[in-house]
Amino acid sequence: MKKTSGFLLIMLITAIVLAACQNSETGHEKNHHEHQMNAHSVKEDKTAASLPTEFNNQAAEGLIVKDTKNTTRLNANTPEELSIMTSQTVWPATHRQNRPGAVILVSGDSWQTVLAAADLIHHPNNGPMLITDHDKISDNIRIGNIDKKALQKLDSYKVKQLKGNNPAELAKEIDKEYAGAGDEYPKSVIIGSSENDAELYTLPAVNWIAHMPEPILYVDKSGIPEETAQALKKRNGKANIYILGPETAVSKKTEKALKEYGTVKRISGSNPVANSIAFAKYKDKSTNFGWGITAPGHGLSFASTETPDLALAGAPFSHLGKHAPLLVLKNGQADRSIYSFLSDIQPSFQNDPQDGPYNHAFILGTENEISFQTQGILDDILEIKSAEGGHSGHSS
Repeated sequence: MKKTSGFLLIMLITAIVLAACQNSETGHEKNHHEHQMNAHSVKEDKTAASLPTEFNNQAAEGLIVKDTKNTTRLNANTPEELSIMTSQTVWPATHRQNRPGAVILVSGDSWQTVLAAADLIHHPNNGPMLITDHDKISDNIRIGNIDKKALQKLDSYKVKQLKGNNPAELAKEIDKEYAGAGDEYPKSVIIGSSENDAELYTLPAVNWIAHMPEPILYVDKSGIPEETAQALKKRNGKANIYILGPETAVSKKTEKALKEYGTVKRISGSNPVANSIAFAKYKDKSTNFGWGITAPGHGLSFASTETPDLALAGAPFSHLGKHAPLLVLKNGQADRSIYSFLSDIQPSFQNDPQDGPYNHAFILGTENEISFQTQGILDDILEIKSAEGGHSGHSS
């Protein structure tokens, strides 16, 4: 999704029930990204974890399942379809208690808009974010039993529009909307770059803001936009500001300028993969900000660096269920840094594996984005294993 300089818009649609969207499942398509990985030894505190090197290239042939024991694949390759699948997975709507309270309709032509809108998933709406074209709502997104013309007008529903002429302004309006529902502005904020070349560094914020109160506010290469400054001023100089990304994304000069509005801390990695791992591990104990994932027992979402728009569509997996942060895979492959991180948090048991803890992954995309081979690698390193090695050690 490319940054657009025109009018940005999201719509909040309340008190509705989504009709089930039937997505036909195609036959298995042979993955074009199957690859052989070289062995890389990764030094850890106790043992060395190495990526697998011997593969069965026929493993994906005749495959009739999309999930494995430790992974769930959202088998879609467009943001719209994946956002629908995510909605149906997180909010089954089988009874009152698991229905969404609202739906966020957001234009998919601007990644900055979609990312910022995720702040409204948890509060005040508890509802999915459905991604659609800016000028129409497709037939796959249906709200009640109404025809297409009426659907486009949304006259039968309570609709609230949040508007902005640029990413910084829309992010400010979303921040204001959240604060109005909660009667106060969240003290902490995430600062990310709205520049297209920094998208992969800003991207991991989407799962956190879908899960917690903190919004995303944008800066750019010119510094702090006036709209972002206005939003920060609402914290009366006492904001907890977390910059997401290295200095190539958010400059040192901008970091210094942000100190006018509160305390500033940076969370970063030297590349998008390392950056997503750094954010997943980060925890500020003084404010309780950050995932702090350094031990077993967690959900995780995986998206390819080639398809960041699918990562945005899967943001609600951090809101309910296993509360998963986002990790990105370089070109859809598990590299040594991802493998090392997962090895560090791999579950183990002394006597009874049924007692857990367990790790689980959501795979965002089809096998063309993240191959079955990569899925298998992730499944294995997520598996709970005996503290003595392998899966032995069961008590009788």
